[in-house]
Amino acid sequence: MSNLSGPHLITREEALRRAERIAQEYRALYGVEFEPERRFISLSSLVPTQAQLNEAKLIVVLQEIKHGYDAPVIVIPYGEKYYIVDGHHRAFALWKLGFGEVEAVILRPGRDFIPGIVRTAEKSGLKSLTDIKIVRD
Repeated sequence: MSNLSGPHLITREEALRRAERIAQEYRALYGVEFEPERRFISLSSLVPTQAQLNEAKLIVVLQEIKHGYDAPVIVIPYGEKYYIVDGHHRAFALWKLGFGEVEAVILRPGRDFIPGIVRTAEKSGLKSLTDIKIVRD
């Protein structure tokens, strides 16, 4: 899936391992247990936590999705929204291609708290995928 001169795309298995690692890091950081749950969620319910995406990587992701690329995104729920922890290019590409949903690994916290990424998104003025800017290197 990756080409030697282009960006490396995370595999489905790598995404699942990354979700476990992120859950462990967040557990250590916040003192909260996280229960991973896999399911499809609406792209309109996603809040990005990254304001810019790399155009070259996005083009690769768009092409790979057309050929079956299906690594899930990793999100944390807060309120009625899901904040993207990992997978901005994948979510944006699916949205641009007209998909309505994305497979996600949802890291559900064992108790209420405000994840740092919620503040990051608010500070950056990010509310939906439409707020992301595409940049060239």
